[in-house]
Amino acid sequence: MNIDNISTQLLFTTFPIWVERENGQNSFGTGFIFNYKAEENKFIPFLITNYHVVENAKRIITEFVKGEDNKPQTKDRVKVELDANKFLNFSSNELDISAIPIAPIINQVLQSGKNIFYRVIDSNIIPNKEQLSEFSAIEEITFIGYPNGLYDSENMLPIVRRGITATPLWNDFNNKKKFLIDAGVYPGSSGSPVFIFNQGSYSTGNGITLGTRLMFVGMLSDSVVRLDNNTPSYFLGLGGVIKSEALIDFLDSVVKTIKI
Repeated sequence: MNIDNISTQLLFTTFPIWVERENGQNSFGTGFIFNYKAEENKFIPFLITNYHVVENAKRIITEFVKGEDNKPQTKDRVKVELDANKFLNFSSNELDISAIPIAPIINQVLQSGKNIFYRVIDSNIIPNKEQLSEFSAIEEITFIGYPNGLYDSENMLPIVRRGITATPLWNDFNNKKKFLIDAGVYPGSSGSPVFIFNQGSYSTGNGITLGTRLMFVGMLSDSVVRLDNNTPSYFLGLGGVIKSEALIDFLDSVVKTIKI
């Protein structure tokens, strides 16, 4: 494993989230750590997922990969129970986003004598307005998560999937800070980070550019399902993605209410 490779590092940005609800039902989702830029040299890491993943949660458990000498030990893991109330305190039903400050939890794990390995998604890889305008109407996207709760449990690695944008990134779908992707999106993928990730070359409005491009463009929220009273519902192969700029707006409001 070449841990310095960008694609390998992306595998360690996500975490499985198991939820036990107040009504006794269990569900599964995806979370990731996002490094929010509070000030010029101050970042606050948050564990991010969808609100509907943790809604009415009684217990929330996630799992980290153990680390040693700054390398992942994928055969070993650390389970952590999260405070469901804190998740629900920092939530938006309208945006379908929930967040929890993760630094205290990581410090607690480290104080117990356990090391963990993870990678964060930095706010500096969110495209600005100029970069958004340069995207093609159809872009290849990459997302990482746990569809239907599926992952490599032996090596503690998530599932990587690819697709294309079904609506342009520079438009707000139906006047919401969202866009659609054409990809296999299933329950459990909710909360998956979505990237533009090109290796070798990529196209822009000025032609072909050589190099690697990595941009965090949003997080999966839902699968688009056809509902018909006369036939069974079925997935359309489309997913709704909350734009990364909406996540920033949400965290802006969260940071104003907390002291970290």
